[in-house]
Amino acid sequence: MFKRITSTRMVLLFSLALVVLYNLATWKALSSLMELQGIKALAFQLSFGLFLWATFSLLLTLVSFRALLKPVLSIISLCSAAAAYFMNDYGIAIDTVMMQNVLETNPGEATALLSAKLFGYLLVLGVLPVIVIWLTPVTYRPFFRGLLNKLLVCVGCVVVVAVSVGAFYSTYAPIFRQEDKLTHFINPTNYIYAASKLTKARFAIKENVKIQSIGEDATLSAATLARPKKTLMVFVVGETARADHFSLNGYERETNPELKKLDIFNFTQVHSCGTSTAVSVPCMFSMFPRTDYSDKKGKTYEGLLDVLQRAGVQVLWLENNSDCKGTCLRVPNKDIPKTQPSEFCDGSNCLDESLLVGLQDYINSLKDNAIIVLHSDGSHGPEYFDRYPKAMERFQPVCHTNQLGSCSKEELVNVYDNTILYTDHFLAKVIGLLQQNQDKLDTSMIYVSDHGESLGENGVYLHAAPYAIAPEAQVHVPMVMWFGNSTLSNAAVDRGCLQAKRDDKDLSHDYMFHSVLGLFGVQTSVYQPKLDIFRTCRPGA
Repeated sequence: MFKRITSTRMVLLFSLALVVLYNLATWKALSSLMELQGIKALAFQLSFGLFLWATFSLLLTLVSFRALLKPVLSIISLCSAAAAYFMNDYGIAIDTVMMQNVLETNPGEATALLSAKLFGYLLVLGVLPVIVIWLTPVTYRPFFRGLLNKLLVCVGCVVVVAVSVGAFYSTYAPIFRQEDKLTHFINPTNYIYAASKLTKARFAIKENVKIQSIGEDATLSAATLARPKKTLMVFVVGETARADHFSLNGYERETNPELKKLDIFNFTQVHSCGTSTAVSVPCMFSMFPRTDYSDKKGKTYEGLLDVLQRAGVQVLWLENNSDCKGTCLRVPNKDIPKTQPSEFCDGSNCLDESLLVGLQDYINSLKDNAIIVLHSDGSHGPEYFDRYPKAMERFQPVCHTNQLGSCSKEELVNVYDNTILYTDHFLAKVIGLLQQNQDKLDTSMIYVSDHGESLGENGVYLHAAPYAIAPEAQVHVPMVMWFGNSTLSNAAVDRGCLQAKRDDKDLSHDYMFHSVLGLFGVQTSVYQPKLDIFRTCRPGA
């Protein structure tokens, strides 16, 4: 059916297809970085195309042996088709964090991303090329002649790369210094590099799998033990909430009608540790600040909950998201079953109010100071319409598909704002529960989102952009606190001082670990007073 070709020709043709068909996102990113105009711009683009073609050909020539060529090209076709879809449709870049998200996602999250358009990409750019690859007869040279041919091809590719880059070195140099803005779009080297880097890191973690204890000296202070009431904190980990869509922060729409009626503390300038749940959640519970945090440290060091538990604080993690990303592995934790008989669950999805079902009974059983972490589903995309009850669909019309690019800006913003409206309602319910218990316990709530979300600005959707180039929408997050009638006074924290921190631009996830320890009055060598938001609001601080 197909004309017989040599392995070299198959590599060259396949590499050309990668450049032309699978790298539309790369060409788009390049156009935004390139400062040349007119004929010079066209010449540079031709140079860049040759550079990519030669680079891909060089790499694939290394695997152009009889046993490897067709299987490798088939895998690359399928993976590159999927990568092209997500980069083209959602505007995402692919780096180690994105690969970590892929590996740590659950079936529910993965299913939410399925669409007819994705299957179309997989069929046209994945399955059909695989069929052509396997139906095309390939001629392989004798072993030594084949090696010589591969060597000559590699040398030729190196020469093409050198000439392409050399002719426009002054243009290439600044572009590749901003690697986050280009190389994370080059398909397939972006996901191959990210996957290999992540695999190497995971093997390094497994080799040193022993969890390193921290805060082994952690104890509750004498002042805490002398408080007239035990302390109960509910820490709500938000999901994908943007600070600029909270009306508490000046958003023109009323998305926080219930919280604004409550005696809360709202912080307007908080920034996240990462742009994805896999990074931000373990990071905010880590003793390491964002600039010193790594996936390895997150997986090999204990965190906030371990220290609190060691100090005698009762800990419970309740999960209505993907999972706790390792944060709750050594403390009591429970997933909310999607199939539980509840008005808040439909068998495949649970609204965040399901986290509160039966929680009063647990509170009644408490004997010690306690923290309850509620990992909410919040504004998790792309199926925003599943994150709130139909009765709370105040803003209409809404986007009812995971194909966000097919929705109008109005529909997308409406459906997202409905999720924020429901988060407002959920947090008010949490506060209501704590108000019921404030006479017998020093109650408090801290809510902070793990990261933000892009809603189509500059063609970018969802989140998980490389932090260095992440838009403000993905890293500027809301944070709200509420305290029972005696909580702050018993913790010797001045309300007016805390309220004055509303617009503090230094606040971030870095403060979570130390602020929670400080409010509980945990004494330990890993506590850093300068990262405790409450510390400067105590007498004599």
